[in-house]
Formats: sequence, C-alpha cells, structure tokens
Amino acid sequence: MNVLLVSRGATHHGGHDAIHRLAAAAAEATGVPVRACFLDGAEPSLHAALDAVPAQGEVLLVATHVPPDRYLDTWIRRAVAHWRTTRDRQTRILVAAPLAAQPALVTAVTDAITGDHTTVDGNPGPFRSPAWSQITRHRRHVLVCRGPRCTAYGAEHVAAALGKRLTEHGLGDDDVLVTATGCLFPCNLGPLVVVYPDDIWYEHVDADLAVRIADEHLRDGMPVDGRRPRDS
Repeated sequence: MNVLLVSRGATHHGGHDAIHRLAAAAAEATGVPVRACFLDGAEPSLHAALDAVPAQGEVLLVATHVPPDRYLDTWIRRAVAHWRTTRDRQTRILVAAPLAAQPALVTAVTDAITGDHTTVDGNPGPFRSPAWSQITRHRRHVLVCRGPRCTAYGAEHVAAALGKRLTEHGLGDDDVLVTATGCLFPCNLGPLVVVYPDDIWYEHVDADLAVRIADEHLRDGMPVDGRRPRDS
C-alpha cells in the first residue's frame, strides 16, 4: 500500500516542508511508502502524486488538517473522481478518518501539555517593520489561480513557467507582482491567469501560454492574441 498525506497549501513554504517531514517520519515508523501532496497551492498536487504511485495496488489518503476541514474532505473526493476520469488506471483508493478523529491525537496533546516547555520571547520590531508598509511599484499585478481544480489542471506548471520567464526577463516585483490565489470561480476554464490593471483573463493556460504571457503581455505590453478586457 502507498500512503498519501493530503494537505491544503500553506501560506508559507515552512508549512509545506512540515508536511513532507511528517510523511518521511511516518514512512520510517510504518515501513510503508508515505508521501506528502497538496490539494491546492503547492506541489506535488494530489493528481501528480496519484500518477506517481504504481498502477496496481492500493492508495490510502490521509487528510492532515486539524481540526477537520470539510473543504479538504470534500475536494479530496472530487479530485480523486476527476483523476479517475482522466487516467486509465485501476488503482484502488481508500481514505482514512480525519486526524482529529484519531485517539492518538489526545496522546499527542497530552504529551505537549506534560512535556518540556520554553518561555515565549522574541523581538516585536518585525511585527511592524517599515518594509511591510511599502506597496511595490509594480506596473501589473498577475493573479495565478492555485485553487483545487486549477491545481488539478496543472496550475503548478503554469506558475513555474511564468516565474522562470519573468526572472529571465529581469522583471521583478517592481515590474510585475505575481500572486498565487485561491479559487477565482470560473473553474472549468482553468488554469486561470489574470493580469491587472488590464483586466485580461487567460483561460486554459499551460506552460507554453504562460511563457507567451510573460513575453508578449508582461514584457512587451501586448496581450496574447489580441485579448481585450472583459467589458470591451
């Protein structure tokens, strides 16, 4: 059996790293293959992780959020259903009870209460650092949807290709501010990339189109294929 720890994308890479470390520790403790994957906002996606396991056999999905996340539970099932319709695979997929329902969670909390403690300290300066009061002087703001459906459709490749191309062009945050977002709603058109203030929406974006967006629109100022704002 292969085990996938499924999480939602965290707001910082440290959160993603923690899930990967948890998977490695669980693999060592159980002696079975355990990998981390993400429903949205990070790599590898659930679809990519399922693609990587053997075609035959079983896969157990373990949602890693505490408390239980109904969104995560619902979208795991939807994502797996979509994966099945787009792959010719016979993999049997199971899902575990949420971590919050596991009796061992009480033991973990008890250990935290009765174990070693440290005093909370730190420098309050960074909380209001002037660096966090400056809006970048960007000419364009690019939104890259990393919601669960856009992630399933390959948004991670779009984000990587766009970021790499902008770096090659020397376009930083003061030129083009790129922000990964949650769901932008017209999910059936994903992966989605939106460029403001131009109000240009790019639909069904792949890595090749992402490169064209960087070259033609964000560097040269000409929307790809003459696209116009939605209300034009």
